[in-house]
Amino acid sequence: MSDEEAKHVFISYVREDSDRVDGLCAVLEAAGIPYWRDRKDLGPGDAWRAKIRSAIRNGSLVFLACFSDNSRARDKSYMNEELTLAAEEFRQMAPGRVWLIPVRFDAGNVPDWDLGAGRVLSDLNYSDLFGPEHTAHVARLVTTINRLLGDKRPDPATALAAVEQAAAADRTDMLKGLTKGLLLDPLRRIELDDMVSQEAARVLAALKDKERLAGPIGGTNEEQIVRLVEEVNNLWTLVAPFCASLQVAARWGNAEILAPWAAGIRSFVAAATKMEAGSQALLSLRHLPGMVSLFTAGLACGSSGKWSNLKVLAVDPAVRDRYEGKPLPVLEATDPYEPFGNMGDIVPNTLARATITGRDVVDSMKDFTERRTGKYHTPVAEWLHHVLRPIFSDQWPDIDAYSSEFERAEAILGVLAQDVINVRLAATPEEGRWSRSRWYGRSTWRSSHGHGNPVADLVHEFETQGSQWGPLEGGLFGRDEERARAALEKYQASFKELVSHRSFL
Repeated sequence: MSDEEAKHVFISYVREDSDRVDGLCAVLEAAGIPYWRDRKDLGPGDAWRAKIRSAIRNGSLVFLACFSDNSRARDKSYMNEELTLAAEEFRQMAPGRVWLIPVRFDAGNVPDWDLGAGRVLSDLNYSDLFGPEHTAHVARLVTTINRLLGDKRPDPATALAAVEQAAAADRTDMLKGLTKGLLLDPLRRIELDDMVSQEAARVLAALKDKERLAGPIGGTNEEQIVRLVEEVNNLWTLVAPFCASLQVAARWGNAEILAPWAAGIRSFVAAATKMEAGSQALLSLRHLPGMVSLFTAGLACGSSGKWSNLKVLAVDPAVRDRYEGKPLPVLEATDPYEPFGNMGDIVPNTLARATITGRDVVDSMKDFTERRTGKYHTPVAEWLHHVLRPIFSDQWPDIDAYSSEFERAEAILGVLAQDVINVRLAATPEEGRWSRSRWYGRSTWRSSHGHGNPVADLVHEFETQGSQWGPLEGGLFGRDEERARAALEKYQASFKELVSHRSFL
């Protein structure tokens, strides 16, 4: 038997779990991992005991023991014989070697199978291939198996393809984990770029889906509101994995390797600003992925002092202005209010209340329309604060610390947006699109009620540090102190007006 023939995964299971094992085998096949299972590898007339013994003792570099209520209910099974052979093999291995991996198809216990030297099977780390974390565990199992088979650089693109149909929460965890594993390895840069570009393409396909944008939205007012809220949730589900990957890259990467994330953000904003026929409300919602991605970049970079990264991700990218055909910086092309167009307060308030409280969308809408509860004064920001929280939970387990950095990110993006507007107005004095930044959020309300002032904090940092202020050293504001001062002053003036208005609400 050659070395290549010997490298395989042996799968031990009871026949009642064949369907589940089929799914596991599909993942292994997609990841290019050879495996041995009785149904596939035993031919007519084979001496099955001898073949299985040979497959375990001579061929397998990984042994997967799959357990479920089906296996636990069987007093006698061929799986038990396979486990006996595996235990004998395992006893001869050096301590600490990973070879025997229990797999659970449900929440039942791994049996206390005697492995010798005081060890039992339940002492070993196992992989859970069920429940909401199923996809994340599959990805980790594939990575572990590749390493044990001698591939120290597992291919995340094939693992990602194998779980393409995974639930959104699982995709988000998986993208974040894969980004962490690949980001700092220069030999894996192409694979990482392809993975991020693939994720961006999924979002972009939805933004360009003409059927999705067709209108008008029919039904009663209530049905229209529910439809729009559902579309926001669908778009967030699509872009969340990209944002999770972006959060890692923005914090730990450097400006030279951020091109795929910057390209994704630019493509999202470009798709949202392209003229299309369809429902105006749905067309406006196309701004959501770009806006959320920009905020993710601002929060990740600003809190970590990665100013040159923020320049690459949020300041340098530009799209074509739909009216004048000139380059338009993404921070000016979109903002937190663009996705909701002229929808008024009801859609964002319904969205925020349903998301934050977990209540039904219709009930949340009635809370607002029937005045059963007060409205959110900054509903879009409250929604954004809530949905981004899980992505940043490893960075700030404490909610107060997270909220403080969130509001600081609002101010940072607001000042940068004001700077790009100032630059445009200096080149073309006519009024143009906007003369003031529209990147405002919950900090305007919280500031008016004594919860700190992130804009004043930024101004103080600038006045204290001058040319050594981090954003200037990172290349923002063209490294020009006067540009930074002008943007801070104008944004602060607008911020004060909003805070003053909020204080009376």
